[in-house]
Parts: sequence; C-alpha cells; structure tokens
Amino acid sequence: MPFENEVTYVKYVKNGKEKEFNELYDKACEEAKKYIGKEYKNIIGKEVEESNKIKHTSPVDGKEIGIFQAGSQKYVDEAISMLKKAQKSWFKSGYVNRARVMLKAADLMSRDKFLISALLAYENGKNRTEAMADVDEGIDFLRYYALNLIENQGFVRFTGKGYENEESMSYMKPYGVFAVIAPFNFYAITAGMVAGPLITGNSVLLKPSSDIPLTSYLYVKTLIEAGVPSENIAFISGKGSEIGPYITAHKDISGILFTGSRDAGISIFKNATKDRPKVVITEMGGKDTITVTSKADINKAVNGVYRAAFGYSGQKCSACSIAYVEEKVYDQFLTKIKETTDKLIVGDPKKLETYMGPVINKEAVEKFKKYSEVARKDGKILSGGNVIEGPGNFVRPTIVTDLPKNSDIIRHELFLPFLAIVKVKNLDEAIERINESDYGLTGGIFTEDPSEIQKYFDEVEVGTIYANRERGGSTGAMVGSQPFVGWKLSGISGKGTGSFYYLQQFLREQSQTIAH
Repeated sequence: MPFENEVTYVKYVKNGKEKEFNELYDKACEEAKKYIGKEYKNIIGKEVEESNKIKHTSPVDGKEIGIFQAGSQKYVDEAISMLKKAQKSWFKSGYVNRARVMLKAADLMSRDKFLISALLAYENGKNRTEAMADVDEGIDFLRYYALNLIENQGFVRFTGKGYENEESMSYMKPYGVFAVIAPFNFYAITAGMVAGPLITGNSVLLKPSSDIPLTSYLYVKTLIEAGVPSENIAFISGKGSEIGPYITAHKDISGILFTGSRDAGISIFKNATKDRPKVVITEMGGKDTITVTSKADINKAVNGVYRAAFGYSGQKCSACSIAYVEEKVYDQFLTKIKETTDKLIVGDPKKLETYMGPVINKEAVEKFKKYSEVARKDGKILSGGNVIEGPGNFVRPTIVTDLPKNSDIIRHELFLPFLAIVKVKNLDEAIERINESDYGLTGGIFTEDPSEIQKYFDEVEVGTIYANRERGGSTGAMVGSQPFVGWKLSGISGKGTGSFYYLQQFLREQSQTIAH
C-alpha cells in the first residue's frame, strides 16, 4: 500500500469538520483524567516497582500527573539481559512479521490519537493542533518504516558471482540491543526512535524523558499489544543523570539513540564509546535561522517566522531563534512581527483559543528569566521578556533586537520562546553568518526571487531547509517527504528521520558466500 501521512487536523478542516475535531478533543481531555494521579511501573517483561519514586507534575498547573519509578542499575542489568537473550528470536520472526506488527501499532495509535493528544496537553503543555500533529507524526514514522522495510525486502540483496562456482549475497542484520534516550518535546521523536531499531530486529530499552513518561509508557504498552514480544522492549523511567551514563556505557548495549542538548549528546558519545565502538546516533539541537530578503512577501515571512519561533513555546530543535532580515525591509518586518507577537494568546493548552502553552518546567522558567536579563543588557526587548505570574510555567513570547554577534542569545540554543532579529546587508551576509554557526539543523528563506532561493539552497550548511514556508519557516518536517537531518554539531549520522536511509543505521552488513 502507498504511504500516506495521517494529518488528522488538516483532513478534518478540509472536510468541513473542524467543530467535530474540537468536540472529540474536548471529550478526550475528560477521558484523559482517568490516567492522571496513578502510579506507573517500569516494564521489564513484567511490571517492576522500585523503592525510589519520581513525582511527575504538569507544566500547566503544577498538579501531579502520576508517580513513576526511579530506575536502578539492578533493573537496568535485568532489562538488558532479557533484551539480549530475546533479540535473535525477534529478528528471526522475519521482516514481514515485524512490519506487520508495526503497522498494527500505528493503527492502535490512530485509534487513540485524540486521547494521546489530550494527555500531551497535561504532560508537556502542547495545544490541541500541535499535539495532534505530534501524534500523527509518530503514527507516520511507524507506517513509513514498515513500508520501507517491506519495499527493501529486509535489506537483503543477491550480489552475484565472484567466481564461477560461488553464489553471494549481502545480508543486513541487527546489532543487538539499542538504548533510546528520548526528549520531552515530541511524542513522535520517542515513537520514531524506538520504532527504527525495533522494526529492523533489534531489542530496545527506552529511557523516557522525566517530563513525558506517561505517554511514553502508554506507547510501549501499545507496541506490546500490537505484537512486539514483551522480552524485546523495556521501559525504564528514571533520572537521566543517575542511570543514563550506566545505560550508555553498558557492555551489552550495542547502540544508542539520543535526542537532546549538544552537551548531553557529546557526553553520551564519549561515554558510550570509551571502551568499545558502538553505534551512537544523536540529534543535538540547533540554532535555527530564517532569512528574509528585500524580495520577500513580508506578510508571508512574518507568518513563517512567528510560527517557527513561538510554536510550542520555542521548545523545538527546529524552532527559529534568529531571523536575518535584509536592511531594506527590516523596519517593516519589525513592525509587523511585533504586532502579531503581542496578540498571541498564552495559556492553558486545552483551551481552543490558546496559541502558546507553558514552558516545560521551573528550570526552563528560570532560564527564561536569565536570558531576559541578558537581552536587556545586550540589546533591546521589542516584545515580551516577562514571566506570567500564577500557577504553571507561563512566559511571554519574546523578540530581541540590536544584539551583538557574540551575545549568548545569538550563539546558544535556548529552547525557549526567544527570537532574535538581526539586520543584514544582503543574502550573502546572512549565509555567511549561518555557516559560521556550530549548528546546522533547520532553516528557511523568504524571497520571491528563484535565484535567491537557489543560492540559499546551494550554499547554506544546514540539513533541513525550506523556502517561503508560511506554515512554519523552519519547522514541521513531514515524514516521507522531508527527511529531518542535522549537519555539523546538530547531529552525527547525516541520515534523516522519516527518510529512506534511516533504517540501515540499525543494521550491519554480512557478506555471505557459498561455493559449489
């Protein structure tokens, strides 16, 4: 069957059923309450309780979502031992079976997508349309990878005759056990990171983000319901600083997938490979930019920039954090984006009118305060810059101008709703500044001149780029059509998620020859 993106909200709107979409979401928010306030155990072939616990609270109001286990080294060892013993039987079940199981899991996720979206509002503060798009992307990953595996017949190829009496083949086989260390900001990232190594015949240990353990737990339960043997997937919640290094350095972990900060990614790479080579695939964020030239449609550019900068409170590795604006249109762009940003509604993500929900935790609020002070010291705050008092972790979307090139706001990934606007003389200067960055994840350009688009595409050292994308100038890659890949310090592998190259990273080649 051909691959088709889920795109739930788009389909409802296209069919004139937006009201029905909102009614189903509101109903799911009530249903989600049944999952709140419970204790959830780790999953290691069975449910496992630890003596130490983690209290999981909502960024929306600070109320308790649930109690999770603080995983220990003892149960990490038990999980990895189980996963290693069961891995070969999972691989031997065949690529068609594994693809079938993943397609069933995608169907179960599709069945529950309104519930999962509602839970994300409680758990990581996503508004309804962004949460649904997030869940849709997770579904897309499972279906795309399943179809990719089938299309490539499990990545087995006959390679011909080296000599007349020989028959040879290339057989791609799994490494063994992969550890997945997932971020808080996307359910889809967790889903895709687990699905890749799992569908190719590896066993997987998932260590979820401490800020989004509930939907991660339910995802693992869905995979098992779909037919993944319980001995091939483990869920261990816990503090990353306590069990993360132990997991990544473990002798029986064959590979690690990580999405998160640059410093954590580099640390994981060093720790994982200090004693033996391992597959380490990291996505380490970005300092993403959008360039607006004098030949841009300014209204389109404003929409593309604010959506990329402030969607999900700037907590996307693809979020636009710098806009390079050509001096001829700088003042015009500044006026329009300030007007738009000042009107954005910040609040409870479950409410229909909310555009921007909370930042993820109190540490993020304190970081916002710190960089607001840096902005006042180094430059000029055009909009926002303040914390919204009351329950929850709410801050105003913030625009900063007149920053020097060496400001920390220009140089570092903040993962906050901060947008720096920088005046440049021309496209050449913008490209030069983009390429000076250590990061190279996403980016975009707004111009109505095809030659400027081509120049930008030819010269920027960035993995995922767009032109004139009003729905999000640097964000919103779609599985199958827009592989999501980082260059430079944004990523290690140079292979994108949602891409036809992705699955081969979890397989190693074996050359087989029979002589007659």
